[in-house]
Amino acid sequence: MKILKYILAAILAIIIGTACYVGYGFWKVTHGKQVDLGVKYTEQTYDDAVAKKAGVFVNDKGSLYLGSKFRTEGEQHIDQTFSSEEISAIQNYSNSTKGPFHDVQIKFLSNNQIEASGIVSDPRVPQTGPVYVKGTLWNTGPRSFDIAVSDLKVGDYVVPAPIVAQAKAEFIGYVNNILSGIDGLKVEKVEIKDGGVRFVGNIPKKVYGYDTDIVTK
Repeated sequence: MKILKYILAAILAIIIGTACYVGYGFWKVTHGKQVDLGVKYTEQTYDDAVAKKAGVFVNDKGSLYLGSKFRTEGEQHIDQTFSSEEISAIQNYSNSTKGPFHDVQIKFLSNNQIEASGIVSDPRVPQTGPVYVKGTLWNTGPRSFDIAVSDLKVGDYVVPAPIVAQAKAEFIGYVNNILSGIDGLKVEKVEIKDGGVRFVGNIPKKVYGYDTDIVTK
């Protein structure tokens, strides 16, 4: 499976986007309806979360889609809890122009569990389709994460456990490699609770995305 060469640079979106992307490369079916998790948001939700709560300047939110290039400046320490609506907005609007994720809903449960749904598209695939994933996410170091996937559906197709494990292992390794090279990122704690995620650590002060075509390895 070819994995996209670059990952979006909105730091919190990267963390949660891992869960959405686990089923991305195993596109089996495109039928079925998206699972509605009841998470609603607007573009203002994005602006409030990124600019006000996280204190991060983003030159163009639509340029931070999965597949774009980016650079960061500065470093700042934050201890903030972001809601399901805020993280969903970050993921959705970062990919609103060219990215593969659309109509994203991310819902935080208790005990570090999350569930997410959305529409995933790939220029190499003629049709788009819905994805649903549920699992447990935790940080394993200052720039690394892991996830245990308990449920993954692509359309109406329940992805078998061996395929989930293969995709997860490959993508987590890829993501952690990208995270290791982001200046200004140092994760101290990620605590997922009902309705939100607490992020403690350092993140960049500024993120600049610049347009490029989606490139595969």
